[in-house]
Amino acid sequence: MLNTRAAAPSRARPVAPRRTRPAAATATTRPFIVLALMLACAAGLAARLVFWQVLQHPHLSALAAAQHADLTVQAPMRGQIFDAQGNLLATDVTEYLVYAAPWQVKDAYRTASLMAPVLHEDQRQVYQLLTQNDSITLLAPPLNAQSGQQVRNLALPGIILEPVIRRDYPEGSTAAQLLGYADIHLHGQYGLEASYDRLLSGTAGLRSVLKDTAGNTIHVGSLGDTPAQNGADLHLTLDGTVQGLVEDELHKAVLQHHADGGTIIVMDPRTGSVLGMASEPAFNPNRYWKYPYGNLVNPATQWIYEPGSTMKVLTMAAGLDSHVITPQSALDDTGAFRIADVTIRNWCLCAFGMETMTQVLQHSANVGASWVAQRLGVQRFYHYMRLFHVGQPTGIDLPNESPGLLPLPGDKSWSIVNLYTNSFGQGVAITPMRLITSIGAIANHGVMMKPQIVHQIVYGGRIITRRPVIAGRVVSAATAHTLTNMLVHSAVDGEAQMALVPGYNIAAKTGTSNVPDGHGGYLKNVTIGSTVAYAPAFHPRFIALVIINHPRDTIWGSMSAAPVIHNLFQELFMYYHIAPNPSALHP
Repeated sequence: MLNTRAAAPSRARPVAPRRTRPAAATATTRPFIVLALMLACAAGLAARLVFWQVLQHPHLSALAAAQHADLTVQAPMRGQIFDAQGNLLATDVTEYLVYAAPWQVKDAYRTASLMAPVLHEDQRQVYQLLTQNDSITLLAPPLNAQSGQQVRNLALPGIILEPVIRRDYPEGSTAAQLLGYADIHLHGQYGLEASYDRLLSGTAGLRSVLKDTAGNTIHVGSLGDTPAQNGADLHLTLDGTVQGLVEDELHKAVLQHHADGGTIIVMDPRTGSVLGMASEPAFNPNRYWKYPYGNLVNPATQWIYEPGSTMKVLTMAAGLDSHVITPQSALDDTGAFRIADVTIRNWCLCAFGMETMTQVLQHSANVGASWVAQRLGVQRFYHYMRLFHVGQPTGIDLPNESPGLLPLPGDKSWSIVNLYTNSFGQGVAITPMRLITSIGAIANHGVMMKPQIVHQIVYGGRIITRRPVIAGRVVSAATAHTLTNMLVHSAVDGEAQMALVPGYNIAAKTGTSNVPDGHGGYLKNVTIGSTVAYAPAFHPRFIALVIINHPRDTIWGSMSAAPVIHNLFQELFMYYHIAPNPSALHP
C-alpha cells in the first residue's frame, strides 16, 4: 500500500559554508605581530632603565651615600704666630685625654701598674679609678704626644685615648696681652687672637668614609670631600729681643717702686712698627682662666689716662708750627696763671721767672704751657690736637682700642679752662699707644705713621706684606727739627736728665699726672709717672714710652720712669749697633 502522508518540513537552519583565510596571508603577518610586541617590551624596559639610571641617579646616589658613607668634619689647624725673628709665639699642639671603661678592663692591677708611670700618677690612685667607678673615667690631665703614643703602644683593654687640640704659647707670658689667647673651643679672645680670629681659624673640611653593609670601613672615599684649609700664619713686627728687654725693665721698675703696674711701648717712628709692648700685671695665656679680667686686657691700647706733662710736646709743636712762638720766646713765669676763677700753678708750686720755650720744657712748667695755649687760642690749639688725632684711636690691629677723651669747644663738658689744662695734659685722656704715635710724628720729621703689629700674613700659599701707612703730616719738617733740638737741650740738666745715655742725643720729656677720683677731683698721693723719648734724636731708630702706675716711693715721672728709659736705651744702642756720637750734647 502506498504511503500517502507528506513528509514534515525540518526546523533546522541551513549551515552556511565556513570561510577560511588563505594560508599565505597568515604566514606573512604573524612575525610582525611578534616583533611589535617585542619592541614594545624593549621600549618599556629602556624607559624604566632611563628613569632609574639617569633621571633618578642623583637621588639614588645620595641615598646610597647616606647608607654606606659617613661625612666627618675635618678641623683645620689654627694659624701660627711668629715674632720678627721667627720665634714661635702661638701654635696648636695635640694632647691626649686618657679614659678608662672599667667594665672592659681585664686586669685592673696590671693595668694600673703599667699606666701609672706613663700618666705620672700614683699606682694606687689609678687602681682605685679602675675599680671603684662604673662609668667612663678620666684617669689624668692631658698627656703630650710622646706619652700618648706610649699609652697607644700598651694597647690595654678598657683604656681609651682621645686626641684633643690645644692652643699653646711656647714663650709663656711673653707679649701675653698683645697676643691674647684661644679658648678651649679654639676661639680667639683678646689681642691678636681675637682681632685676627677668622684668618687664624681657617676653614673646616669634609671627608667621606665608605662602609659596607655591616658598617665596616672600606676606605676613604672622595664623595663630597672638601679638604680643610689651615689658618693663616702671622709674622709680627715685634722683635723678640726688644720684647725681652721691655718686659725685664718694666718688671724691675714695678718692683723697685712698689707700683700697681705699668706699660712700656717701643716703636719705630719711621714705619709705625711696634718693636716691643708690655704691661703689668700680665698673665700666662696657657693658664688664662686663673687670672682676673684686668690682667687680660691690653692697657697699651685699651686703658686711658691723663698724660700730664708729656702732652707739652704737642702743645709746643702747635705753637712752633703756627709761628706764635719760637724757641727763644720768653715769658715771666710768676708761678701762677689765672683764668676765670681758676689759678694754674706749676707742679713745684714755684716760679721760674724769665724763661724761654726750651726752658719751659726743661722745667716742665705748667704756667709756660698755658702761656703757649693762650697765644694759640682756642681754634688753633684744637685744630692741632685734631691733627695729632688726640681723642681718636690709632687704628692699630688690636681689638677694642679706646679713642680716648678730648672735650672740644661746644661740648657740655668743655669750658675755657680746658684750653689751658689740656695744654699740660690735664682734662684730656689718651691711651699710651695714642701718645707714642702722636709724638712719634715729631720724631719722624712731622709725619705720623699708623702703628702696626702684623707685618706679614701667610695664607694658602700667598704672602701678604703690610706696608707702612702714613696717618698724615701734622707739622712741618722744620717744626719737627726745631722741637727735637729743644727736647734734646731741655733734657740736659732738666727733668728728663735721668733718661739720658752719655754719648747720645736723646729727645725726652717726662710727665707726672694725677688720677681722677670720679667726682671731679683727683686722688691724693696717687700719680702716674711717665717719660717719652726717641733716639738718636735727629735720625731716630726707636721711640719709647714708659708709664709707671702709682709708684709709692716717689710721685714723679722723672724719678720712676726716666731711669727705665736710660736702661732701655743703653741696651737698644748696643743691640742695634748704634755708635756713640762724639759731638753729642750729653758727653
